[in-house]
Amino acid sequence: MKTVQECLKELDTEALIDSYLELEMMCREMVRVMKKKEDNSAKALWVKYHDYIRDYIEYMRNVQIEPSDEPSVLYVYEDERDYFHEKHYYGLFHISELLAQGTEAEDYSYTLCTHGEIAGFLVADTKHTQDNLLELMTDVLYQASFYGYTKEDQEKEFKGLDEAENEIESEDEDEPDNAFVMSGYKPPEPEHRSEEERRLEERYRKVSGELSDFLRKKALLEIIDSLCIIS
Repeated sequence: MKTVQECLKELDTEALIDSYLELEMMCREMVRVMKKKEDNSAKALWVKYHDYIRDYIEYMRNVQIEPSDEPSVLYVYEDERDYFHEKHYYGLFHISELLAQGTEAEDYSYTLCTHGEIAGFLVADTKHTQDNLLELMTDVLYQASFYGYTKEDQEKEFKGLDEAENEIESEDEDEPDNAFVMSGYKPPEPEHRSEEERRLEERYRKVSGELSDFLRKKALLEIIDSLCIIS
């Protein structure tokens, strides 16, 4: 298996940039900036972000990989549940847990990992993962940039998180959170469903969930087989 860094080096730079800038959150960000700065044309804004993301990709291609005591693997599997816009899901597991727990091994979030740690993650060789490698690496770049595009930015954000956590722990834990009440926010009324609609909806959720769980276990079994061959 190759590392994230190796995969980023092999993928086309322009394809990675376009895929990243087409993410929903990036589109929203560019619209937000355009609203604030009326003199920015869409083309100029695209070029600005294009160059910025190019630098970020090059940084991730060359960042020093940090050794890990817990080797982890990224993989892709199909997901048929209705709350996913895409029909695939990106997961990360620890190899030791996969070998010990099999398909019951958990997936982990990694937004709090350093860029060096993320660059060293392994990427599964399964067909579905390799067929969706561009999309997976785009998601990796997004997750890695969640707290900054550079080492300095990330360290600053992590420090801020630690300070905020300490402040929260020092506050009265019994104080209720009235943020929604004070803002006057009222959640929308749920759409009325007939009994038959609710029955079919529940059946769809159950079947799609079972299918997604099956496809995830199938992907993990493929990886287990490959790991056993390697070992």
